[in-house]
Amino acid sequence: MSDRMTETSPQIYARSIGLLYLIVIAAGMFAQMFIADRIVVSGDAAATAANILNHKSLFQMGFTIYLIEMAAQIAMTVLLYILLKPVSRSLSLLALFFGLTGCIIKTLSRLFYISPLLVLGDTNYLNTVGARQSQALALLLLDVNDQAAGIALPFFGLSTLLNGSLIFRSTFLPRFLGLLSILGGLGWLTFLYPPLGSQLFPYILFIGVLGGLSQILWLLVKGVDVERWKERALATA
Repeated sequence: MSDRMTETSPQIYARSIGLLYLIVIAAGMFAQMFIADRIVVSGDAAATAANILNHKSLFQMGFTIYLIEMAAQIAMTVLLYILLKPVSRSLSLLALFFGLTGCIIKTLSRLFYISPLLVLGDTNYLNTVGARQSQALALLLLDVNDQAAGIALPFFGLSTLLNGSLIFRSTFLPRFLGLLSILGGLGWLTFLYPPLGSQLFPYILFIGVLGGLSQILWLLVKGVDVERWKERALATA
């Protein structure tokens, strides 16, 4: 029974990572494309404020989905460390720290997403600064939410780059998955200079989604080569 559990544990990690990765992509895209992008009107504070107040429940649901996204990403980051630790404990640990740092930054950025409800819904704010100023402040907070979330991207880039190199060297996962992760990580690192990252964003997003979906499908369908994973784990031990 013990041997059987040892053999199946890498597959459990792999398929859990694939499922969590799918949740991260689906939740992030849904919250951004179908909620935030429909409510926030770029450059129009009055329209954005009206949308938030008229669709308050939808706006709050966006916050909930963002938190689900980050909870799944934190769990995925930890499980990736466990799965790739046999390749290199030190590099895998470094990737874990970079990934968790990105998760913390992005989670805290969502405080700015939900803050407009306080500004627009509290009569004390309205009496103090006026409706027009409150609307402008709400839009500013949403812009800060986007900028703060962008700060997390280089940390995710470093984590993805390191994990990609570990996958490439692993022997228990195909090298093309590692290569796609490396390219994706390099793409997110362009956000160290946000104007460059914004300009290249469509290409970066394409590579990131391609690599992510490839990894999800492989992990859910094929998993890892258990024997080679055990060999690497024994060698590391």
